Amino acid sequence: MAGVQAGVTWAIALLMLLLLPACATVPGNASRNASLPVNDPYENVNRQVMTANLEVLRPVSAAVKAVVPGPVHDRLHDLNSNLREPRIFVNDVLQGRFQAAAHTGARFLVNSTFGLGGLLDVASREGWWQQESGDFGQTLFVWGFAEGPYVVRPYLGPSTLRDAIGSTVDMVANPLGRIVGPQLALSSGSQFAVSAAGTGVDAVDRLGQLKQAEDASIDFYSFVRSSYYQMRRAELRDAVGLPSAVESPATSDLEDPAPESKATPR
Repeated sequence: MAGVQAGVTWAIALLMLLLLPACATVPGNASRNASLPVNDPYENVNRQVMTANLEVLRPVSAAVKAVVPGPVHDRLHDLNSNLREPRIFVNDVLQGRFQAAAHTGARFLVNSTFGLGGLLDVASREGWWQQESGDFGQTLFVWGFAEGPYVVRPYLGPSTLRDAIGSTVDMVANPLGRIVGPQLALSSGSQFAVSAAGTGVDAVDRLGQLKQAEDASIDFYSFVRSSYYQMRRAELRDAVGLPSAVESPATSDLEDPAPESKATPR
């Protein structure tokens, strides 16, 4: 397993080096612009991967709905959400978003203590703190790394090259897994698999939510790609203190609001 972890680490380092030249060609302000045009040079391959993902996830989604009762599903959703909090906290700190990190730390403490170990999202229900955004792909954006092309990953779904690297780092370096792992005698490879499975649970949920859109869409691939870019760029804008307005890629050439506009302090 040590060899697998070392291989993943070297792969991440190599991919980050591939992103560096692109960063060097992007002006400083543009590298922080969360409204860049869609970049999908591998569309044919991405469409094939998405089709395969749907073929695999459709029966899984149907089985989850049939087997798992609604209340149990909700508790599992809240638990998975709580397990993401340490990753969000670390990335908020790396991004310099200390208020967001404080909210995240408070959420994790409250939900882990009063929410039966995270089975209940007490913090959100009481209106104290909603879950913040925070992942290593977002951190790479704040640090000025270029976005890279759009990719559809097997099982894990839509991403960009930068966010694919970021999610891999998040899974390998999961701080909660590092704490719990030795106590459960889990290897690094097992931690990676558990993290990937947690991400996949959310992917199955999103597939069910998008079923109606699929039936109504002329081109479901384009719809999913557009939705991904809209939601992701809203999170990236939020990370640099800009209003997290959801914008269509069709208006991506518009200028970002000036930093002194009504941005919410983080």
